[in-house]
Amino acid sequence: MATPVLTGAKRAVCYRRVSSSGQTGQRHSSLETQETLYLQNCDAPNYTPIRTFQDVVSGWGDDRREYLQMVDFVMHGGADVVVVQLLDRFGRNPKEILRHYGDLEDHGVSVETTDEDIREELLLLIKAGMAGAESKRTSERVRSNMSSAVAKGVHVAGAPFGLRKIYEGKDFHWEIDPVEAPAVREMYRLAVEENLGYKAIGDSISDAGHKTRNGRPFAAFAVQRILNNEALKGTLAYGKKPRKGNPPQKIVRVESFFPAILKQEEWDKLQERIGNRRENSRGKTHASDYLLSGIIKCGHCGGPMAGKVGAIRKGKRYRNYWCTRAMKSKADCAYYNGHSAPKLEAAILEYLGQFSDPQIVREHMEAAGKRDISRKRKELEEAEKGLKDIEGKFLAHLGLLERQVLNEGEFAKANESIRGQKAALEDKQRELGQWLEEQEGKSSSAERAPAAIETFVKDFGDMEVRLAKAHLQKILRAAYIYRDDRTEIEFRL
Repeated sequence: MATPVLTGAKRAVCYRRVSSSGQTGQRHSSLETQETLYLQNCDAPNYTPIRTFQDVVSGWGDDRREYLQMVDFVMHGGADVVVVQLLDRFGRNPKEILRHYGDLEDHGVSVETTDEDIREELLLLIKAGMAGAESKRTSERVRSNMSSAVAKGVHVAGAPFGLRKIYEGKDFHWEIDPVEAPAVREMYRLAVEENLGYKAIGDSISDAGHKTRNGRPFAAFAVQRILNNEALKGTLAYGKKPRKGNPPQKIVRVESFFPAILKQEEWDKLQERIGNRRENSRGKTHASDYLLSGIIKCGHCGGPMAGKVGAIRKGKRYRNYWCTRAMKSKADCAYYNGHSAPKLEAAILEYLGQFSDPQIVREHMEAAGKRDISRKRKELEEAEKGLKDIEGKFLAHLGLLERQVLNEGEFAKANESIRGQKAALEDKQRELGQWLEEQEGKSSSAERAPAAIETFVKDFGDMEVRLAKAHLQKILRAAYIYRDDRTEIEFRL
């Protein structure tokens, strides 16, 4: 039975929401309490209660269906007043709450709250919104000013490890720290020559007596921060790692700002080694006593092949490489691709030996390069096409937002999935573009590779496996092995 409408009385609807049914608290009364407050509020000004809309969903969700139905109902003339317990029922932040409140007022629908002074609350929301916007502008100005200061040669952070600031009155200059710099040099040696990871480096130099500035042993993250700081080669850099939530900004660099602890060629070797390890981030890969771990891949699925010790047969324990995907599931790789470790390692070294002639290397790289470049260009075209499709979807959603077919919550939800796709495609586009640019400099590799290969094959027998692996990673990016023993190698040089 419909609620009778009194002559001259305004029609009122109630919107109530809790995150879960039965939720109570100072700012979250139960649904029943909100209904009671609504009816009491209607009695005093002679309102006629028409209908109640309710959502049991977090205020941070975008699926408040009853709220959307309520807005549609009142904006099409269904009611004159919306009664809520608190204004925070309308949104997740001051901007959203004020927008929803203003939309209702513009359509002649007033809003009343049962538990707060609405004028006072609106004033607080406006101030909060202004403070948020001003905070954002201030943050942007600070970042801009810091970038400008760095560009002028002003150092805006603490002294990099290995360096110290020497004051002469109000003036100062930078010097290499005689205590910290040897620790940096040892970190460099352990990374480049010993092929150790950040944790192993930290443990080694801590055992040797080196300490951080606060007197503690070196943790992995501390070593990582030190070895990736361009101050080691004398460069002041700002903006490489923006804080979470801040937009990306242009990296500002000032060359020769600090005295260099590492020469440019040493810095390049260090970054090459770090990059090689990053391709196989698991520490076991680099510490493994299998020479080809981290390099050898299954020719059928492209997945990594791992060294594994087999069962003892006739008093001998066999060592083999197996496709990790095939070992996990036939759905990942249908080929149970396995090879004897000693035989495969010897075959790879013998195979490398034929590349002592620059002409042979050049022909191999040209043939492999043509295949790779064609494949990478196709991938790049697909990534660019995907980005265009995503841009089209975004513009379509934006048009729906402007025509008020979608509200801000629905707009954000519609773009949530494509936002992740866009970021992934942009990363892939950037990586592919960089890879294709690098191919232009590969012509000199045909001259460098033979000498490096000859030296490695000659010295391999006297090296520990870990060091041999470090040298081999400089030569080979990957070696693809098939069940029929076919081999395809990809040079890094």
